[in-house]
Amino acid sequence: MRVAFGFPFGVAGFLVLGGCLATSQEILDLRGDLVRLQTSLGEQQKSQGAFQDTLKDTQSSLQTNQADLLTRMDDLIRRLEALSSQLVESDDRMTSLATRMDDLDKNTSNRLDAVLTTLQGVKSIPAPSPSRFYEAGYKEFTQRRYPQAIQIFQTYLEQYPDTDRAPKAQYTIGASWFAQKNWEEALTAYDAVLTTYPKSVQVPSALFQKGLVLEEMGKPEEAKVVYELLIKKYPHRDEIRPAKERLKILKSASPAG
Repeated sequence: MRVAFGFPFGVAGFLVLGGCLATSQEILDLRGDLVRLQTSLGEQQKSQGAFQDTLKDTQSSLQTNQADLLTRMDDLIRRLEALSSQLVESDDRMTSLATRMDDLDKNTSNRLDAVLTTLQGVKSIPAPSPSRFYEAGYKEFTQRRYPQAIQIFQTYLEQYPDTDRAPKAQYTIGASWFAQKNWEEALTAYDAVLTTYPKSVQVPSALFQKGLVLEEMGKPEEAKVVYELLIKKYPHRDEIRPAKERLKILKSASPAG
């Protein structure tokens, strides 16, 4: 017999339960369940496909936004670099202009003094301009003639204490003493930079060098205070990196570290 209740024998045979043939209604119910399962599966597949499409769109959008952000950051970095270059150039021009003004002012003053002295019947030799005076001292320093450099810069500061190069002259005095390992004099010279020219660009360098001097003098705790002050007040200066390195070494070497 090939047909049972209007269905192929294979289907009817598959639905034999407990040795009895399934009723026509049971077969219909099962077929309905099968259709519903297939429909549900199709809907789930559609939902999954829609989710994957949304995920792909989101990933594509994120990648596009990230690329746009990176492009904007690169553009901003280039602008900042250009601005920094312009600022450095402007600072150099201002320094050059200030030096020329110092020279002009001091030359005018020296000439007036010479004229007055000559009128009084005393022969006078005008002092060199501030820039030539400074360059003479710096030349001695670069050639490691430190005592001569110290003498010239000390005289320079006596005659021209308010020029644009005065803070650097005082700093170089400290560097000259440092090169000769005269720690007491070096410390005094660097402190003079901090107290006499507290707004100078030489202050961060003077602070770092002061920390090194204190280390050489066997005063690591005082050196740590100086390095911490430098890091706190001047976080964007080049001296920060070596200051952090020295501070790390000192802390690791201390008993508490």
